[in-house]
Amino acid sequence: MASVRLVALKAPYIPSSLRNLSNFLLPRTHVFTVRDFSTAMSPPSTAVIYDQYGPPDSVTRIVEFSPVELKETDVCVKMLAAPINPSDINRIEGVYPVRPQLPSVGGYEGVGEGHSLGSSVKDFSPGDWVIPSPPTSGTWQTYVVKDQSVWHKIDKGMPIEYAASITVNPLTALKMLEDFASLKAGDAIVQNGATSIVGQCIIQLARNQGIHSINIIRDRAGSDEVKEKLTKLGANQVFTESQLEVKNVKALLADDIPEPALGFNCVGGNAASLVLKFLREELW
Repeated sequence: MASVRLVALKAPYIPSSLRNLSNFLLPRTHVFTVRDFSTAMSPPSTAVIYDQYGPPDSVTRIVEFSPVELKETDVCVKMLAAPINPSDINRIEGVYPVRPQLPSVGGYEGVGEGHSLGSSVKDFSPGDWVIPSPPTSGTWQTYVVKDQSVWHKIDKGMPIEYAASITVNPLTALKMLEDFASLKAGDAIVQNGATSIVGQCIIQLARNQGIHSINIIRDRAGSDEVKEKLTKLGANQVFTESQLEVKNVKALLADDIPEPALGFNCVGGNAASLVLKFLREELW
């Protein structure tokens, strides 16, 4: 029978002069931990969804979403507030030509707080306040996971109700002021529906640009308080519809306010004709 010889292997001899360098000369072994293989996950999320178009109180329901694995450039945001805009209702009803794919999560704007980040995200940190910009669908849920390109950081000092609704109405007002006429400081605009959020934004943006605003509101109880509020926002003149039942509405303009170069109608009917009566004749 052939014999097997066992040889005891000794550790290599390292001269004392090199022992301090042994950590650099000998190969190192990395001990892997669970962290090396872990992937960032979002928490479970509660959402308002709809599977068909129709009245929101009939077609929406609350569901629970499982955690989602974050891609390298994803940001998971804990939603702090999301408004219910008339456009959100219309989207659920399916009245717009471009409809969201079903099933869909409700909500189109809101403000949230950074919760967790994908491995390649550098420009955001947990705790940052962010808004989707441009607006994106799916804000009616407790946690939203979107690519970092969707999110825009904002100042935490902003009132939360303003932060949640800054991406639709204020930007609409800005585009209305910028896209239809080349306005300059000293010009004037006229609008009805001045108490709407868009109307209030137009007043403030116009004031910041040195543009006068003439504002038309409906005859309702408390109209004096409404006038005071709009004036504090920066409105130059505020009229109820009944105050404009005169032969020449332009005669009501203050001495330092020119005939408006631009008018906004968001009501229709008689209120629309009142806007037209204020405009410069060459605009007719």
